[in-house]
Amino acid sequence: MKFRKMTLNINGVDRMFICDPAKDTLATVIRRLGLTGTKVGCGTGVCGSCSVILNGKVVRACTKKITSVEEYSEVLTIEGIGAPNRLHPLQVAFMNYGAVQCGFCSPGFIVSAYALLQQNPNPTREEVRDWFQKHRNICRCTGYKQIVDAVMAAAKVVRGECSIEDIQVAVPKKGETDLYGKSLVRPAALAKVCGLCDYGDDIELKMPAGTLHVAMAQPRVAHHAKLLKIHTEEAEKMPGVYKVITAKDVHAIGGTNRLAWYTFLPRTLATEATHFLLCEDKIINYGNVVALVAADTKENARAAAAKITVDIEPLPEYLNYLDAAMPDAMRIHDDHPNVWSMQPTIKGEDTRKLFEEAPYVVEGSFYTTREPHMPIEGDTIQAYWGDDDMLTVQCKAQAIYANVADISYATGVPAEKIRVIENPTGATFGWGIASASYALAAIACLCCDNRPIALSMSYDEFMHFSGKRAPSYSNARLACDKDGKIIAAEWDTGLDHGCFNELGDDLTTRIARFMFFPYNVP
Repeated sequence: MKFRKMTLNINGVDRMFICDPAKDTLATVIRRLGLTGTKVGCGTGVCGSCSVILNGKVVRACTKKITSVEEYSEVLTIEGIGAPNRLHPLQVAFMNYGAVQCGFCSPGFIVSAYALLQQNPNPTREEVRDWFQKHRNICRCTGYKQIVDAVMAAAKVVRGECSIEDIQVAVPKKGETDLYGKSLVRPAALAKVCGLCDYGDDIELKMPAGTLHVAMAQPRVAHHAKLLKIHTEEAEKMPGVYKVITAKDVHAIGGTNRLAWYTFLPRTLATEATHFLLCEDKIINYGNVVALVAADTKENARAAAAKITVDIEPLPEYLNYLDAAMPDAMRIHDDHPNVWSMQPTIKGEDTRKLFEEAPYVVEGSFYTTREPHMPIEGDTIQAYWGDDDMLTVQCKAQAIYANVADISYATGVPAEKIRVIENPTGATFGWGIASASYALAAIACLCCDNRPIALSMSYDEFMHFSGKRAPSYSNARLACDKDGKIIAAEWDTGLDHGCFNELGDDLTTRIARFMFFPYNVP
C-alpha cells in the first residue's frame, strides 16, 4: 500500500493531506478533512448529494477518483458557499421556500445551484430543472417545486432585484400562538443548508477511538434454501477483525434473534416470531444476513465479510404472492401457511341481489407494484453502552418505543435498559419503522464485549436488506344506480408482504379499512 501527499485549494484555503490513490475519492478526502457537508448517498454518482465544484464545474465527488484530480485544483463545498453568520441567498431561499425537508440532499442542490447562478444569474424555471437533471441532483422529499422556487428567488437577490429580507418569511414573535396558515422555517433548516447537520455517516466519522466497524455478510446466493453451513474461517483471519458474529452468538447472550412487532393481531395464523435477524437454518430472502463482522475499520470489516461463504440446499423459490399462495407451494415457515393473515370486511346488506339488479356494474383485476422506500441516505447505526448503563442505539428510528421493544425481544436486554435515539435522518418514508438494522447493531455491540460499534450500509447493501412497500393483487367490482351512485362493492386482495410476518397483519387491516376510500359505500 503506497500513499500520496496532495494539496488542494478547498474553499479558498490550501489543504494538504495524505491519501490512498488506489481507493480514495474526492468525497472521502473532503469528508476526512472534516467537511461533512458533502454527503454520500448512493455512492455511485446518481443522486448528487456529494456535489462539489471542481475548477468551476459541478462534479459528483463520490465517484471522482482522487487520482483524476490535479494538484492545487480549486474545490468549493457547501461550507465555502455560506455559514450560519454569512448565509448565501441560496441558503436563505432554501430555508424560507420549503426546499429543505430531510435535508440530506440540500447541500448538493445548493452547490449545484450556486454553479448555475455563477454561469447564468437569470435562468428560467425550465433551465433550473434541466440543470439539476444534467447534474443528477435528486430529492426524494419535496417534489422539486420548492427547490426551483428557492433558486428563482435567490437569483433575484443575486441580480440585485430584491434584498435578502424580501425572500424571508416573518419570524413569529415571542408568545405568538396564531400560526395556522403561516409559513415557518424548519427549526433544523439552518444546519442543513450549511452542511452542518450530522447524519449517521457523519456521526460515525466522529465516533471515539476504539469504535468497531460492522459489516454484514449477505451471500446473495438464493431466495430460498436450507442453510447447511456458514464458513467464517477465512473472515476470522482477515486483518483487523475483532469478531465474526452468527446466530449462535446471539443465542449465547440470551437473545432470540427475532423481531416480533405487530405479528400477533387477532386474525393471524402465525404463532411464532419468524423475522430472524441472522440466518439460522434457512435463507428465505436474497438479502438475508448470515453473519456480522466487527473490525477496526469499515474497509477491513467489509473485506472480511466478503470472505464468508455458505453451503446451501436450494428450495423452491416463490417471488410473488400468486406463486406462494398456490395449494402445492412449500411452506416458508413451519408454524403457519404462506397465506397467514386474512381480514374479512362485511358491511350492510347482502351484495348478491344488489349486483344482480344494479343498472351498472364495473369490475376488474388490478396490480399495484412493489415500491422501494428509496431514501437517499441508507441505514447507518451506532450502538454503545452509555455512561448511565443504558444500551444506546442511534439510528433512523421512526417508532422509537416500538423499536426499543423490538431490540429488547431480539437481544434479551430488558427494555428499561435500552435507549433509542433518532439521529438527524436522511428520510425513511416508512422504512424507519422497521427495527432489523437497529437490532443488528445492538447485537454487534453486545457480542463484542459491549464495545461501541458503527454499522453503515452501502446503498447496494441497504437495498438488498430493506423491506419494500408490498405489492398487491386485487379483484374488485362496483354496482351503481342509474345516477352513478355506488350502491355496493366487493373485493378481494392478496398482499405480497414477503417472507417475514412483521407488520404484515397490520397492513391487511389497512386494506380492509381503506378500500374504495374516500367514496361512500353503503
